Amino acid sequence: MTLAPQVIVRPARLADARDIAALHHVSVHRLAAGFYPREVLERWSPQPSLGRAERLYREAQAEGAMTLVAELHGQIVGFGIVHPTRDEISACYVAPEQARRGVGHTLLTAMELTLAGAGRHVIRVRAALNARSFYTALGYQVTGRGEHVFDDGTRMVVTYLEKDLSPLGLIGEQQRRRHH
Repeated sequence: MTLAPQVIVRPARLADARDIAALHHVSVHRLAAGFYPREVLERWSPQPSLGRAERLYREAQAEGAMTLVAELHGQIVGFGIVHPTRDEISACYVAPEQARRGVGHTLLTAMELTLAGAGRHVIRVRAALNARSFYTALGYQVTGRGEHVFDDGTRMVVTYLEKDLSPLGLIGEQQRRRHH
């Protein structure tokens, strides 16, 4: 996979909330449709509204998260949410038409650098089933499987993954790749 050098990753602003919500909705409903039933997709990403989008953005920031957006020719084509204090990436979404073109890889690399810059070495991700292969291709190891339960009781199967960014972890990853 080649990186998308024309993609610019920057911190999101409140003014980006509507575009982020719209991108989340289309990404979930198009890229995860073969992995989850419709009721899970609807609960996971309901029809976006400006009020809800702004509330979710503000809540993420209040939790100490950093939201990044990936832009291509001035348009948001991806976003991610990283929680430096929790060693966690909680979101990495790409516009369906940009899937498998390096946007997600570029965005994930920026989030990993954010965590490394905060002195974090082990990154945790709770990923949707459709994103598992994306993360494992980029060095994440599956650590388990579980469920995310929405407020209304709807259950969504997820995969837990980790990546060790410490020098020893990166050496181990290079060795694993050579032997596969």
